[in-house]
Amino acid sequence: MQQNVLGGIRRKLIASFLIVALIPLLLLASINKQTTQKALTDNARQALSVAANETAHRIDAFIDGNLNAVRVEAILPGLARYLSLTPQQRDDSPEMQLATETLSRLSRKDMLNILSYSLLDLNGKNVLDTDTSNIGKDESGENYFKKPLETGLSYVSGMKKSPIIPDLVNLFFSSPVRNAKGDILGVLRISYNATVVQQLVTRQTEMAGAKSFAILLDENNIYLAHSTAPELLFKSIVPLPLDIVTELQRKGRLLNAPLKELATNESQLKQALDNKQSYLIASLSATGNQVNLIAIAHLKYKPWSVLFAQPLAVALALVEKQTRDAMFLFAFIASVVTIIAFAIGQLLTQPIIYLTNIVSQFTAGNLDIRAKINSKDEIGQLAKSFNNMALQLQTSLTTLEQRVQERTAELVIAKEAAEDANQKLEQLVNLDGLTQIANRRCLDRRLQAEWNRLSRDAQPLSLILFDVDKFKLYNDYYGHLAGDDCLIRVAQTVQQTVHRPADIVVRYGGEEFLVLLPNTDLVGAIKVAQKIQQAIHDLAIPHAQSDIKNIVTVSLGITCVIPTLDIKPNKLIALADKALYNAKKQGRDRYCLAV
Repeated sequence: MQQNVLGGIRRKLIASFLIVALIPLLLLASINKQTTQKALTDNARQALSVAANETAHRIDAFIDGNLNAVRVEAILPGLARYLSLTPQQRDDSPEMQLATETLSRLSRKDMLNILSYSLLDLNGKNVLDTDTSNIGKDESGENYFKKPLETGLSYVSGMKKSPIIPDLVNLFFSSPVRNAKGDILGVLRISYNATVVQQLVTRQTEMAGAKSFAILLDENNIYLAHSTAPELLFKSIVPLPLDIVTELQRKGRLLNAPLKELATNESQLKQALDNKQSYLIASLSATGNQVNLIAIAHLKYKPWSVLFAQPLAVALALVEKQTRDAMFLFAFIASVVTIIAFAIGQLLTQPIIYLTNIVSQFTAGNLDIRAKINSKDEIGQLAKSFNNMALQLQTSLTTLEQRVQERTAELVIAKEAAEDANQKLEQLVNLDGLTQIANRRCLDRRLQAEWNRLSRDAQPLSLILFDVDKFKLYNDYYGHLAGDDCLIRVAQTVQQTVHRPADIVVRYGGEEFLVLLPNTDLVGAIKVAQKIQQAIHDLAIPHAQSDIKNIVTVSLGITCVIPTLDIKPNKLIALADKALYNAKKQGRDRYCLAV
């Protein structure tokens, strides 16, 4: 009877070992497969999204940089003077020589990708060009001529195939040329080799994962770049209406080929683009109809889309390998568990099962349970040792719990005191004691941080340096206490005028203040300076000794740069200081620029 009981226990023990070991293993394998598949898909999607967004940012930065450049170049005085002459006065004039030298100098800044610089008059006629074969051409029908005249802003065109040079794709940047009165005299136009944009798309594929590829589509869903299928360039992802096809072919933005050869059939991709999706899984006929993970990012300055794709089978290749390894591991563990369970079942008896049960209850949290000692053999000694250990552990846990509670309370009090001290210290270190705005130490840290961040993003950083006009006379006449009160009112007024969280107002020294404006171009900085100047006027602080106005005024110097790692941040302050000097020299109560 006892042997049957023991045999039954052994059989149950073996069965229990197999169930406990193998069923969780099967569940774990299944969960692991699903988790791994999801993780791989998420990782691939994240990598593709990062690559797509980074590529979109790079193209946006390229477009933004060139739009800013052509806008600044268009205000060069030599260009406006040349266009202000009549056609008869232009030939062989000093203005023509100066304008020609200016265009040639500008075209040399990127001799690899800039094809030509040209000036177009108000009729769209090419009157001056670094590529002399273009002089005299009528470009009045092009958007890069019409848009700057309509909006008064710089403009970037779409990509178009060159009608003259095979395989050459053009991209145009343009900006209106104005005289000193602000009248538009013509358009400055830059012709770019669009290969530079296509390279921005294709060179990022390595970071997106194995066998990934990149695509750039324009607003009509026409391929502008494709890292693995360049034969698709200037074809659309779905067939376009005949009238649109005709118009795009006339503009050089679509291949001159039969309709059936002008489009692939990517209806899923078209639907995702129309719905502004950022991710989808779809097959692409242009890549052998294999299922792909596709991430989509959109540009800021053009209605274009950047797509990064990777075959789903490549992304999930690790899952298949893990499945094979899991099956092998399952068979191995099942064999090992069976052998071990049979051996233990042969050796252990009911006292072991009983003691195991006692231990299980204790480990589950029942610290009061104790084992009964029914023998003096090894099993009895083991039970006695367990009881001693349980008693010691229970006592230690009780004492430890009390100590942890006491120590936790002490740590909470110490943490609160340290946080309070740190907060007060931070305020003392970074705030100006008189005006309660940021001091130069705070400026140095923020300026360096913003410089590093904006140099990576190729975004503008503006700075306004200003001081109170004739402040020494104000101090001498009204006294230093009134002077301090004046500085406080000026500082707090400017602090309230600058609203964005990233902007910072700093007391730079004495009556001199500084405003740091990240992600702000020159036009935005001028608007902020005008608001500051008007706010100080509105304070109407009396200044009887000023020969400018009978109230306190300020002079401002404004500058804006796109930070780079080879320029020191102090250059920005030096430029603003130069502009401030010019404002004072020109009569004060005004602002000047230094680019």
